[in-house]
Amino acid sequence: MNNSEPHVPALVMEAMVQAYRDPELDALLSRDNDEERSTVTALLRRAAAAGQIDPALDPDDTAAWVMALIAALYTSTATDPSFRPAEQLPTLRLILERFLRHP
Repeated sequence: MNNSEPHVPALVMEAMVQAYRDPELDALLSRDNDEERSTVTALLRRAAAAGQIDPALDPDDTAAWVMALIAALYTSTATDPSFRPAEQLPTLRLILERFLRHP
């Protein structure tokens, strides 16, 4: 998330609210979300096969959690003026590394 684009999180939140009311927008956003999830899932499968992450993690469930954590950055940025996403990226990275770590 880039500080030079301060309105992006609020726009993302607004699009989500509008999608709740607009089936066409919901379908478009869902398609994009499905593509992103598919990409993350594929990356996780490759990382598990290469021994880089815990192979016991279900790739689909893990992708859902990774995406939820990233979405939380947008939500927090849009709703909390004191939240600084760039400052939180090291914490997010640490959380993901510990979550994905191969035992």
